[in-house]
Amino acid sequence: MGQLSVRQWAIAGLSAGALLILALAGFSWNSAQESLEASKFVNHTHLVIGEVARLQSNLDRAESSHRAFMMSRRQTFAEERDQWITKFDASVGTVSRLTIDNPAQQDRLAELRRLVMARINVIRETEQMMRSNGPPVDLVQRLDEGVRVLHGTRGVLDDMADEEQRLLTEREKVETGRATLTVATFATLIAVILLMLPVVYWRIRRDLMARQEAERRVAQNLRYEELHAQALTLYNSQPDRHAVIDGTLQVLAGNAQFLCSAFYAHEEIGGMLRLAAAHAAPSDAQPLVRVGDGPLGLAGRTKQPVEINDVGQAGGFRIETGLAAMSPATVLFAPVVFQGHLCGVLVLAAAGRLDDGDRRFIERLCAQWGVALHNLSQMTELGMLADQLRARGEDIQQKNAELSKADRMKSEFLANMSHELRTPLNAVIGFSEILKDGMVGDLTPEQTEYITDIFTSGKHLLALINDILDLSKVESGHSPLELEALEPIQLSGAGMSVMREKASTQHVRLRAVCEPEQGSLLVDLRKSKQIVYNLLANAVKFTPEGGHVTLSLQRATAAEVKAACNQRYARAFPPADLDAFSAYLAISVTDTGIGIARKDLERLFQPFVQIDSSLSRKYAGTGLGLMMVKRLAELHGGGVLVTSEPEQGSTFTVYLPWREATAEQIRLAPDVTGRAVVAALPAPKDAPVVLVVEDDARAASMIVSHLEGAGYQVELARSAEEGLHLASHARPSVIVLDIILPGIDGWDMLLRMKDREETRNIPVVIVSVTDERRRGFALGASQVLAKPVDPDELLAAVASVDLGNGRKGARVLVVDDDPKAVTLVSKHLEVAGFVPVGAYGGAEALALARGGSTALIILDLMMPAVSGFDVVRALRADPTTADIPIIVLTAKLLNNEDRTTLHGQVQQVLEKAEFLPASLLAEVRRALARHRHAEENV
Repeated sequence: MGQLSVRQWAIAGLSAGALLILALAGFSWNSAQESLEASKFVNHTHLVIGEVARLQSNLDRAESSHRAFMMSRRQTFAEERDQWITKFDASVGTVSRLTIDNPAQQDRLAELRRLVMARINVIRETEQMMRSNGPPVDLVQRLDEGVRVLHGTRGVLDDMADEEQRLLTEREKVETGRATLTVATFATLIAVILLMLPVVYWRIRRDLMARQEAERRVAQNLRYEELHAQALTLYNSQPDRHAVIDGTLQVLAGNAQFLCSAFYAHEEIGGMLRLAAAHAAPSDAQPLVRVGDGPLGLAGRTKQPVEINDVGQAGGFRIETGLAAMSPATVLFAPVVFQGHLCGVLVLAAAGRLDDGDRRFIERLCAQWGVALHNLSQMTELGMLADQLRARGEDIQQKNAELSKADRMKSEFLANMSHELRTPLNAVIGFSEILKDGMVGDLTPEQTEYITDIFTSGKHLLALINDILDLSKVESGHSPLELEALEPIQLSGAGMSVMREKASTQHVRLRAVCEPEQGSLLVDLRKSKQIVYNLLANAVKFTPEGGHVTLSLQRATAAEVKAACNQRYARAFPPADLDAFSAYLAISVTDTGIGIARKDLERLFQPFVQIDSSLSRKYAGTGLGLMMVKRLAELHGGGVLVTSEPEQGSTFTVYLPWREATAEQIRLAPDVTGRAVVAALPAPKDAPVVLVVEDDARAASMIVSHLEGAGYQVELARSAEEGLHLASHARPSVIVLDIILPGIDGWDMLLRMKDREETRNIPVVIVSVTDERRRGFALGASQVLAKPVDPDELLAAVASVDLGNGRKGARVLVVDDDPKAVTLVSKHLEVAGFVPVGAYGGAEALALARGGSTALIILDLMMPAVSGFDVVRALRADPTTADIPIIVLTAKLLNNEDRTTLHGQVQQVLEKAEFLPASLLAEVRRALARHRHAEENV
């Protein structure tokens, strides 16, 4: 009830009064109704009593008339008797209707009727006897009998009268009680109304007074909200500290109760409070107060408000207004604090005592004031920081420019290092190989030994430089991913084909485990092959004779990869964002080699580091292979895991994200089936014979169809054993050889062919999914093609091995700014039957090419003045040189932009780091054959 408003109380009081009046009216109406009802009952009872008396009277008169009739025998008395009997019956009916709700009275009426009927029967018999001529009637006897019956009726009538009298007494008593209750209730309601009116009046008056107080407080809060809004506007718009302090005191002056004010700023050095601003303050105000001294210092030390009341009493200070002196009633010392840090103390003199609303306003204002002063100090510091950051930013921009320049210089350094290191080294290797092979004359055994050592050391040094430069490319971000679709079994076959010979040489058993139907994923083919090759090479190197190495490729879920990387005693580099892919390709290489101690696992994957220094003397290597594996795996978004036991062997596992390949990517991916061809006419009998060694029926059908369509006779062998037999007896002009074969593989077939006199000189074109060009050329292959092979590439390769359509004596322009490189390449071309022409710059090359009769150009890219790129653009822009085939032979590290520039403009790009004379000659023959084939089809 205490929470009701004045209006609610007034409505409640009026409603209560109305309810009481309504209750009083209702009760009065109900009492009146009950009184009427009781009166009706009383009247009804009186009516019944009267009717019962009338019954008695009618019955007595009927009896008197009957006696008179018996005495006088006059008929008038008999008629009078009958009339009273009729009236008696009518009265009985009336009484019966009036007492219908009283069963006892109804029973008495029934008894009364029976007695009266018995009397009437006696009367009728007496009258009948008097009218008959029989013996005389004994009147006394008849009268006595009638009196006896009348005594019974009187008893019944008396009972009925008593009953009604009893009911009358009860109903009169009830009526009297109800009347008394009505009077008492009415009096009570009147008393309640009279008592409630003062209570309602008191409550309404109290609420009205409370409302006036609340309105005063609301007005005060509104006034303080306006002052607070002014202060916030000041704090948000004014950047000057002194203006903020003066403005705050002006805001406080907007309340007439605050006579004067002052602000003492806190000085941390010295612990003093200094007067910073004042408004209407006395002239003798202290300019400096130590923290802790007096009420002002106490407020600063405790950071709590200090309030002094009744200041205007005797001895208190007074404020001179000019017209009169005023004495403040209260002085408040309010600290201005921000997060426990004292900013200053506000001194405020008030004309009256402060209430809770005043104190809340001052507390809130001081809190906002503290924030504003802190922000101003922060702005000052931020301004200083901004100046420092601006200077620092300019310095960083300069550093970034220097870093960018350094990065460019690093890229240029890598390219120049590649060129400057590989170019002379290739010359050393190339010229030593020319001397070793006796291309410039026979050597003595001692000279052959020395030149062989030079050649071997140069190859080893070139491999080391290649590893360092490859690692530098990866770590500097100059080796982006080129994703293509690949099946794991293809990657397994490529790795096995590369390492099978080396493992066989070291008497190490090499085995592959890979499910054939795992699907296709997107990987960088070259980098994934390098991962497999490095892992297998490392395993084979550290596995003793008689041991075995197992290559396993299988699909693993992200949960399985996480569990594997968390196992104990393992060196793990999990994928950086393991959950980004749901599955991974797990490439595992397990060996039975020397193993690695657990304490030495931490030293793995570091460049130029072998765990045991003694191993570097027994097992040659730089430690870059595993480092490259880790970097290439991380470049894919994968990871590496190593588990090992000393003298038991090791397992290296690389996890590459399983990026699902689309149907289009799978269609364009390398496979073993090639593409469909149409049937051709039978070849002429004098056509060259080509032996195709291929175990896959679809691939064999494709190759045979293309060769027969080009006019060759074709023999097909399903295995290397069958191929060796046909090669010895059919003496084919050229052999098209697959590497992955049942039984002995293509590499073993090449070695056995070189051991037989009748097959030693048969040209071999390798067509296989392994695409191991260097190894193929090293074993004597004339051409190496990768599946799926293009029909034009296949026919050009077969034609290039000089089957009567060769172009010996063709003029080949060799363009390089290094004279040694020109001499080296020219020597190999000259031995192969071509006519080399050297050009030592781009301008000279363009002049010679435009002079005519140039069949092909071997071009370096990194040349001063006119670069190889400039030469390519100029040749292709000139109609007279636009069709000349170009083979790029360079030491430059090509980026994506370089490859895009050269795409479609040159026939092939060869790296000097992987230079093989046989490979170069094969590409020259293929380019010339392709060019000739294109000219014939025009």
